[in-house]
Formats: sequence, C-alpha cells, structure tokens
Amino acid sequence: MFIECWVIIVLILAMAVIITRRGTLRQGVAVLPLALVPFGYLIAGPISRWLDGFFPSISSDLFRMSLTLVALVCACVLFGVLAGKMGEKTTRRVYMVLCGGFSVILSIVLIHSIRPF
Repeated sequence: MFIECWVIIVLILAMAVIITRRGTLRQGVAVLPLALVPFGYLIAGPISRWLDGFFPSISSDLFRMSLTLVALVCACVLFGVLAGKMGEKTTRRVYMVLCGGFSVILSIVLIHSIRPF
C-alpha cells in the first residue's frame, strides 16, 4: 500500500493546486486534509519501527494502526474546522460526509492491509 498512498497524496496535491489556480484558495486548502490519512500511514512504518525498540512487548503493527487512526482523527478535526468557515449548512454537511467518509473508508482499508481481520 506504499505506492498507493503516494499516488493518493500526489492526486490530492494536484487537485489542490488546480482548484487554487482557479482562484478559490479556500476550497484548495479544504482539499488538503484528505492527504493526512495516507501520509500518516506512510510515516507510521518508520515511527513504529523506532518505537518498537522502546516498547518491545507491543507489536509494531499495533503502533502502525494507532498512528493511522491518529491521522484519521487529525483529518476529521481539520474537516470540522474548515467546514465551519463554509457558507451554507448543506455545503458544510456534504463536505463533512464526503471527506470524512473517504478518510474513514481509506483508514479501514489501510488498517486491514496492516493486519487482516
């Protein structure tokens, strides 16, 4: 899932650049938190190997899953902050459901790739 995460990050950054170049900086910034979950998964590998030296009784898979979930929580908090600055109530709800749903589903897929149920 390493390459897939990089592809997702690059696509989200490309979308943000394209949206920002159209003149809507606020919407371009609102897309960026979507990249937090794949980025969290990518950095979870090296961090979990480093933490495994300090906590040998806890598996590195547990650290990777925990760091991926921390990235999901951070992304959802940013979605909430950014949605508060949007115009209508319907727009805020759609943004939260779509972006939050994407991040939750992606987190489930990434956690399943770490340790199948």
